[in-house]
Amino acid sequence: MSAAPTADSTANVASTPTYQTTSLAESMLLLAMLTVFQRGIGFVRGVLFCRWLPAEQLGLWDLVFGFLMLAGPLVVLGIPGSFGRYVEHYRQKGQLRTFLYRTTVATVALSTIGCGLLWLFHEQAAVILFKDASLAPIIPVVALTLIAVVGFNYFVELFIAMRQMRMVSALQFVNSVLFAVIGLGLLLWYDNSAESVILSYGIACSVTVVMGGVVLTRDWKQVPLCDRVPMQSEFWSKLLPFAAWLWAINLLSNLFEVVDRYMIVHFSGLTPEESITLVGDYHSSRVVPWLMVAVANLFGGILLPHLSADWERGERSKVSQQLNLLLKASSMVMMAGAIVIGLTAPFLFEYVFEGKYSGGLEVLPWTLTYCVWYSLVGCAMLYFCCAEKTHVGAIVFGIGLAANVGLNALLLPMWGLTGAVIATALANAIAIVLALFLAHRHGMEIQKSTLLLAAAPFLLGLGWQVALSVWIVLLWQAYAGSWVFDTQEKQSLQNGLDVLTSKFRSRT
Repeated sequence: MSAAPTADSTANVASTPTYQTTSLAESMLLLAMLTVFQRGIGFVRGVLFCRWLPAEQLGLWDLVFGFLMLAGPLVVLGIPGSFGRYVEHYRQKGQLRTFLYRTTVATVALSTIGCGLLWLFHEQAAVILFKDASLAPIIPVVALTLIAVVGFNYFVELFIAMRQMRMVSALQFVNSVLFAVIGLGLLLWYDNSAESVILSYGIACSVTVVMGGVVLTRDWKQVPLCDRVPMQSEFWSKLLPFAAWLWAINLLSNLFEVVDRYMIVHFSGLTPEESITLVGDYHSSRVVPWLMVAVANLFGGILLPHLSADWERGERSKVSQQLNLLLKASSMVMMAGAIVIGLTAPFLFEYVFEGKYSGGLEVLPWTLTYCVWYSLVGCAMLYFCCAEKTHVGAIVFGIGLAANVGLNALLLPMWGLTGAVIATALANAIAIVLALFLAHRHGMEIQKSTLLLAAAPFLLGLGWQVALSVWIVLLWQAYAGSWVFDTQEKQSLQNGLDVLTSKFRSRT
């Protein structure tokens, strides 16, 4: 048996990472640079998919992508999602090598079993996903792509948790570029169908999995051997409850995000071809708004390890302050983006999309509304992750999912696609209200200005003129007053901006 570590060695392990990390300010700078390039590529890719694919094939890709995002965390029981919370914990205890080895083996085994079952029952899966057994031949391609998606998610979660944002940036950027290049190439020279898009996404994820594996192998040699290897029962009894609730949150949140499209397929009363075409219209309204959601998710993933570190030090009030600031700043920025998107949308739909998706343009205001709310819900979830109260997040998304299904069942038959999107927006409103209420019940200090800015996205559904007028008032108050952002919050924003600016100048 190894000797117990001395106090000095333990302190050294706890204070010095065994791998190169990235500071929060530099992480945000890398994220900003990543966003400019990656989201620009993603926007062009999404626009060209809408322009080149028939509406039915676009809807088919939307349904498959939604399934991949749902099934990715599902088949591995949420284990990679726990990295943001526990990598730092086990690093400080000198047990990082054991943590990485055990979670990697579990992820590989679970993903292999899940994808094998999907391949085996491909006909049943086609009926569930598309209400059309004739689409069963596409399911094996989806199963192979799912394995690659699981691997890609694994490495992104791991490197974010290890605060290696340069590697995260590289993975995300390479994935986005390859997906765009291969996808557009296959559409032009192979087959103008959803299958080409699915193949290209799987190939892009596979390449980045290889990249991540090479880097992990290199870093593995730098991780010291554990002073005390935790018993399997001790290890999994701590990790699995958190991972299980995170798994439930991922399941419920992803169902919450995709259920309206599957309601359209199964409960609109249309034929499979007509309903999938309607999903294509819906997808066109999400091409630009969903970029905001993706950016918000990246910010949340980067911020979680830093919030967890503050929480581990007992600085609970600081976590509340940072989350209030994140919620308010996110609402202001995303509302501004939504207004710009709304004002420029007629040109996009009429000229770029060649007038193919009039239904998407019609529901765009409410699509933007629920995208902003959905992002804010994700920000609020960070508090429950830090507090290890992930079961509360499951409650939020569970009630939101039930509301989404119920409201869609009521409004979809009456108003068609418009009813489905309004139902989803109302369900997201319920989710953000519940998330903030429960966070307050578990100790988070919720500011009145946070509640105001969380409610403000509702104005987007009422028209761009109303939303823009109110946003200008809020912006003026944020700059000249102290009700939206207090003096300390303004100073924090200014300090962060100064750090980012200085780092950006040092890199140019």
